[in-house]
This record gives sequence, C-alpha cells and structure tokens, in this order.
Amino acid sequence: MIKKLLDLMNEYRSIDRAVLFLRLFVGVLISLHIINKLQTYNFVLTGYPALLFESSWATFVIFTLLEAIFAFMIVAGYGTRFAAFIMALGMFIEIFIIYSSLGWLGVERQILYIGIYTTLVMAGSGRYGLEAHLDRRHKALKSAKNGNK
Repeated sequence: MIKKLLDLMNEYRSIDRAVLFLRLFVGVLISLHIINKLQTYNFVLTGYPALLFESSWATFVIFTLLEAIFAFMIVAGYGTRFAAFIMALGMFIEIFIIYSSLGWLGVERQILYIGIYTTLVMAGSGRYGLEAHLDRRHKALKSAKNGNK
C-alpha cells in the first residue's frame, strides 16, 4: 500500500517537473524571440501593423513589453494560467488577423505556441512555481495562526 502511494506521489512529481520544463522552455523561446525582434528592430518595424495605436512603433513597444512580462510570469510560475491564456489569445490574433493571408503552413509556429500555452492554461504553474510556494507559505502561516488561538 505504501509503495503504491509513493509511486503515485512520484508520478505527480514527474508531471510537475514536466510543467516546469515546459514553462522554462517557452520562456526561453519567447526571450529569444524578443531579443531577435530588438536586434532586427528596423526590419521588424517596417512590417509591424498599427493595430490599436496610430503608429506601428507604439504597437511594437507595447506588445514587446507585454510579451516580456507574460514570459516572465510563465517562467516564474506566477499567474501562469492568465499569462498563458493571454499569450494564446495573441497567437489567435496573429493567425486570424495579422497573418490570415499566409494559410496554415505560414502559421505553424503560432499553432505550436497555442498548443504549449493551452497546456499551461490547463496545468497551471505546478509544484515548482511561485504560486505554489506562496500558497504553501500562506497555508503554513494560516495554520500557525489558527494553532495559536
């Protein structure tokens, strides 16, 4: 019985490790994507659409900052579901509004990102995220406070 329980615990730890790897993997990919956009700023800016703002420069700056913030949230494991949902929504916007003329072969990368982000929306940050750490700490403080009464 105890062996089954330990095996079950180890199985869930493997899932948490897989979620950690996925969070770090997508964080590195987005960071490299941002670095590439900043290095090829002039080239990227010529093709960047002016979606919500008057100039494509403002759209570029706002979206690049949001990508960086959400990538950091995913890597840290804080607000993972929210950040992954917003990033997946951004990929849908890219597919159906910005790159709609390319067809499915032109948006393969975005489809892969949607798969990764959807997995993170379903899984959350896992045991090795900042959310889990803060939750464990909150529960410990709460139980210590209730124990003192």
